[in-house]
Amino acid sequence: MKQVTLGRSGIVTGNLGFECGPLLQKSFAECRAITQRAIEAGIRFFDIGLPVEELQKRVGHATVGSRRELILAGSFEPCKPEEFKNQLKMVLRGLKTDYLDLCQIHDPDYLPRTGDSEGFYDALMAAKKAGYIRSIGLTTGSIDIALHALEYGWYDTLQFPWQAQGGEEEMDYLTFTHEADMGSISVPPQPYPSDMKTQLETLTAWDNHVSLWLLEEGADMEAVLQAAQSDC
Repeated sequence: MKQVTLGRSGIVTGNLGFECGPLLQKSFAECRAITQRAIEAGIRFFDIGLPVEELQKRVGHATVGSRRELILAGSFEPCKPEEFKNQLKMVLRGLKTDYLDLCQIHDPDYLPRTGDSEGFYDALMAAKKAGYIRSIGLTTGSIDIALHALEYGWYDTLQFPWQAQGGEEEMDYLTFTHEADMGSISVPPQPYPSDMKTQLETLTAWDNHVSLWLLEEGADMEAVLQAAQSDC
């Protein structure tokens, strides 16, 4: 699997990863078996989603003993600083770790930044200074917010719903992301697309980019794992 560096975050990982949301419907034993299958195939990037205590407990159980090998990314919706602190503590406790490699602001309707009246971005900066998170990213489906993030340089990574069937304009945004020295992460398609091969070939061709997929058993997950074990 091709190794990539996610822009100025400095995160080095394989160019394929998994979003862990489907684990919430599995037993702890099933979660560990599925996750270890992915780790054995070379997957190192796992998106643990929004703060959901039962999900993070499952991910923590599934990854115990492998934490140092992995990149764990979590997402938080904009909220009051004290609420964020409490959510972050819960997430880290469930994951059995003391830090997140990447903390993403999830789908905001404005662009959080340092010094704004909400104080959310500054709370993330304080958590980063304290060592609880290592990089700050943004997830959005809004072109306007994505472009502002690229322009102002407050974020290390951008997660956006890039897909193989996306238009030329969307792919231009992917280029802009890399020119801004931001790592790029594609939102996992839900459900898995019928044209898996095209999707994999398109999104693994980019440097500085991680293509995310849903961590759920089946032929589609196996196709991603096969790609992970190849040179794509």
